[in-house]
Amino acid sequence: MKKRMLGALILVVIGISAALGPGASPNDQVLFLIDKKEIARLPPGVLSEFSGLEELRGSWLVEASAGRLRSILCAGVRIEILDIHPVGKSYFLVFTPQAGDAADLAAMGEVKSLDSETVLFLTDGREARELLPDRFAIKRLTRDHPQPVTAFGTASSESDRRFGVLRPTAFDPIISGLVDLVSGPSWAKTVRDLQGFRTRYANTAACEAAASYLAEAFSRLGFTAESDYFTFSANGYSTRNIIATQPGKTRPDLVVLIGAHFDSYSTAAATNAPGADDNASGTAAVLEIARVLSGTSFDFTLKFVCFSAEEWGLYGSKHYAAEAKNRGEKILAVLNLDMIAYTDRLPEDLDLVVNASSEWLFNRYAICAALYTPLELLKIVNPNLKYSDHSPFWDQGYSAVLGIEDAGVPNPYYHKTTDVFETLNMDFATSVTKLTLAVAAGLAQPIIR
Repeated sequence: MKKRMLGALILVVIGISAALGPGASPNDQVLFLIDKKEIARLPPGVLSEFSGLEELRGSWLVEASAGRLRSILCAGVRIEILDIHPVGKSYFLVFTPQAGDAADLAAMGEVKSLDSETVLFLTDGREARELLPDRFAIKRLTRDHPQPVTAFGTASSESDRRFGVLRPTAFDPIISGLVDLVSGPSWAKTVRDLQGFRTRYANTAACEAAASYLAEAFSRLGFTAESDYFTFSANGYSTRNIIATQPGKTRPDLVVLIGAHFDSYSTAAATNAPGADDNASGTAAVLEIARVLSGTSFDFTLKFVCFSAEEWGLYGSKHYAAEAKNRGEKILAVLNLDMIAYTDRLPEDLDLVVNASSEWLFNRYAICAALYTPLELLKIVNPNLKYSDHSPFWDQGYSAVLGIEDAGVPNPYYHKTTDVFETLNMDFATSVTKLTLAVAAGLAQPIIR
C-alpha cells in the first residue's frame, strides 16, 4: 500500500485543491485510507478531527475535512484518497479472500481495494445484497457513530479497571450443572422450526413470521420479549430484532449479551433460503442458552438478542449497538454465534474471532473449554473479519467475540438452498452451545444461595 500511496500523493494534493475551487469548501469531507504507521506521525491534536469509519488490520478508513487533509499531506503524511465527495453515497465493505474476487466485483460497480481481503464497493443507491453474488459477505458503511482513530489496537485484560467487577474464572459446580442441561434435541427442534419458514430473508413476510416465532419462544420461557424495529435499505424495508432480558440481581446495569442473526439468504432468497447453518444454528443456541439459564439468578443482566438483516450488511446489530451506546448501556461482553453446526473434518474446532481489545474473551472461552467441555478452539485476532454481528459492537467500543465453525467458511452449502438440517452435526453444535453457556454464565456470575 505504501508504494501506491507515494505514487498518488502529488495527484491527491492536486485533486483536493481542485475540489476546493469555486463553490467548494475546506469543510467538505474526504474519504481516505491511512496506514497505522502513518497515524503515529500525525501532529498532536489532528486525530480528534478525524472520523474513523472502519479499522482494518493495518490501516483505518477515515473521513476528514478537505482543509485538514491538505495540511497533513503538505506535512508529508501519506494517505490514499478514496472519494473527494463521499457524503450521501452508499458504500459497503466486501470480504474478498479469494484471488479474483476484487476483479469480479469491479465488473459490477465501483470498487476500491483497501487491502488483500477487503474492498470498498460503491453502489448506485441500491443494496449490495441485491447486486452481488451470494458468495460475498458484506457490511454497510455508516457515518452515524464515528470511532476514535488509533495507531494500534489496545489489548485488554480482565484486570482492566472496567472489568474489576468480574470474578476470576474457576470451576463452578452451578455452571457445570447448567452445562449438563443443554439439550441437543431441543437445539435441533429450533433449527428445524426456523428452516420450516422456507426463507427468513429480511424483507419478506416469512422473516416477520420467524421473528414472531422467536418472540413466542422466549415468552414460553418466561421472558418478556421485546421487538426492536428498524428500517433498512433505500427501499425503507422494516424488520426487527428480538430481545429477551434476564435482569441481574446485584448489578442489573451491567450486561452480558448472547446474540445471533436469524435472517437467511440464498440464491433464491425471496422464496427458498432455509439457512439451517447460517444461521438457524446460532439462533437455536441462543434460545437453548436462554432456556437453561432462565431459572438461575445472576449478578449481572443477561440479554438474548436475535438480530435481523445481518445478511444485508449487519443492519440489525448496527441498529442495536448504536442505540445501546446512545443510552449508555454497559455491555461487559458480546458473545455472537454465527454458523456453528457444519463440520468439514473431525474433530472440528471452534474459531473465535476477536480484535485486540476483545482477546480476553478468547481467554474466557479457553478456560471454560478446559473446565466444562473438551472443545478445541482456534484464536483469530483480525479486525478485518467484520462480516457478522460482533463487528458493530467493536465499532462502538464494546468487547465482542464471534464464534464460528470456520472463519474461512468452507461449508459448500453456504448461502445455498441446500443449507438444511441434514447437513449439520448436532453433537458439535451442542458442544459449542454448552461452551458459550458456560462463558456467559461465568461472566454474569451465578448467585449462590
